[in-house]
Amino acid sequence: MHCLNVKLTYKCSNQCRFCFSSYLHSVQPSKDSILSAVEEGYSKGCRELVLSGGEPTLVPDLVVAAMETAERLGYIKYIIQTNGFGLASNETQLLGFLASFSKRYEVCVSFSIHGHTAEIHDAMCSNSGAFESLLNAVRNISKTDCRIYTNTVVSSLNMSHLREIAELVLPFNPTILQFAMMHLKSPSPLATGLVETAQAIRRLVQGRLIPESILRTEGIPFCLMHGFEHCVGESYWPNQLDLLTCNDKYLEDFSQLDSGMRWKAPNCRRCIMNCICPGIWEEHAREFRDANIHPIA
Repeated sequence: MHCLNVKLTYKCSNQCRFCFSSYLHSVQPSKDSILSAVEEGYSKGCRELVLSGGEPTLVPDLVVAAMETAERLGYIKYIIQTNGFGLASNETQLLGFLASFSKRYEVCVSFSIHGHTAEIHDAMCSNSGAFESLLNAVRNISKTDCRIYTNTVVSSLNMSHLREIAELVLPFNPTILQFAMMHLKSPSPLATGLVETAQAIRRLVQGRLIPESILRTEGIPFCLMHGFEHCVGESYWPNQLDLLTCNDKYLEDFSQLDSGMRWKAPNCRRCIMNCICPGIWEEHAREFRDANIHPIA
């Protein structure tokens, strides 16, 4: 499906230590540019709308406006990427709106869950109380017809607790439970290695701790998930992604690989998965080369 990703705001209630767009926190796209992008996206063939940030629930009026505009135009799938801030109270108007909207359309709420305890999650988010707020939001959304996605950025703080994070989430019947490589502009003690992260995730499916049908990865290539290639999240991505940039410009057919955010080795061309693999985050290129990883033949 052709997808449009719109960042409704770059402001956030958390201050995640690994956020790759934290330098943009003062940027606030205009309502006109957001709605114009939704309209332009539909004219170019987009039928899936992702609302992200920053934290989109900080601007609930823009969430509602964007989704109502998209509904009028004919979008059929909606994804909201959130830390749960604006959905933690069961009295919020946005929660009621999503509960109603999800009875008519496929609405997926993707929660950022970075720890199984407040100690770990709040430390990663640099926000005391973030974990409690998140769990309240997940409970509230689980009572609606929205589908629940989760995304966990793997770090040195949580890598040994991926099983516990899964056990925390599974009772809410998630449609997708994703573990993602951290993407950083500079080295950090929070970062984990590409190979060790892939091994930690593989143990979850090898031990049947998570149903393979819902497990997804991000930033880990097929060659490191050999035997579990169907868990590589990028293979489920839209066939085309358009963006509204921080400069309020509509960017058509965006590619992380072409933009330089990702990297592929020369021998990747020999891999049978090369045509659908988007590569790895470019900061892991040296590790990939040193590990002498072989393409899937």
